[in-house]
Amino acid sequence: MTEEVLGYLDHNILDSIRKGDPFDIRGLLDKNQITPIYSKENLKEIKRSVGSENEFLSILKELGAKYIEPIYENNLPTGKAQINDSDAFFVWSWFIENEEPMPEYGYGLSSMLEKFYGGRRDETYAEIFSKGDAELKKIMDDAIEELDSNEYFTDEMKEAINALPEMLAVQHQYISEKMDILEQSPVKEFENATGLGAKVLKNINPPQVVQKVFEAVQNSMIGVELDIDIFFAVKYQPFEANSDRKKTLSEKVNGLYHQLNFLGYYRDSDMKNTRGFVRSSSDMTHAGIASFCHLLLCRDEGLVKKAAAAYEYAGVRTQILHFQANKALKRN
Repeated sequence: MTEEVLGYLDHNILDSIRKGDPFDIRGLLDKNQITPIYSKENLKEIKRSVGSENEFLSILKELGAKYIEPIYENNLPTGKAQINDSDAFFVWSWFIENEEPMPEYGYGLSSMLEKFYGGRRDETYAEIFSKGDAELKKIMDDAIEELDSNEYFTDEMKEAINALPEMLAVQHQYISEKMDILEQSPVKEFENATGLGAKVLKNINPPQVVQKVFEAVQNSMIGVELDIDIFFAVKYQPFEANSDRKKTLSEKVNGLYHQLNFLGYYRDSDMKNTRGFVRSSSDMTHAGIASFCHLLLCRDEGLVKKAAAAYEYAGVRTQILHFQANKALKRN
């Protein structure tokens, strides 16, 4: 039996099929015997497409699409994934029943990143972290209440959980004191200090995009020694937990993708707005999960460019099929 060719479908590909399939994606999949793949991130995007959920699920079912899920051990990704061929509506029901939506401030992290790009102008970093810490405290309190009756849940464990929000609050206070004095967003501060940004980095062409971007950054920061793998989050910082652990390919892709976007290489639009930030984070996740597959099918040029650069540097063998309006299919 020959190995299946797995083709990961970005959400904009599903949307294209829903709107008449102008690229004949159905025909391409069938003719080349490509098994369409979708993930939890697709389901999150479908959930945000209020009113069109059944249309998207029906397309997944008609295509015979299979669900991919990264495998975790001890809350860490193993670099492996499992494929589930259950009916898309069944998977959707499971997703809806088990989803734990991220709170508004993302425990301070996602909202901090939004402000990095110039969003949440009416809030200080101190206010953002305070609200994020409150979200974390609530989830910790709920966990303690749930575990209180468990005989193996010791007082020491309870103290450790109770102490975590307070420890983070101290760290967040230090960070917010440094960040709230900035006159501009960190993205703008970086661009002004280095002379780099979207207009400059868009002129960088393959191959070796990551190396070229890093060289541009290094040349703009005279006297500062940077490690390319740490700078692009391919490796952990020495002080980070699990710093001796080797990151999986999908983790490397996510780190590379995020940093390229931050620096301005085909940066996603509307990063100042929550919807734009969420959409960008979703694209990054798609790129990471698609690294488990043979193909990534996509229409978004920014996603394609950043994913291609990340795949090349990380050694990911996934091929990208880029569908462009009024243009021939392009393989990256």
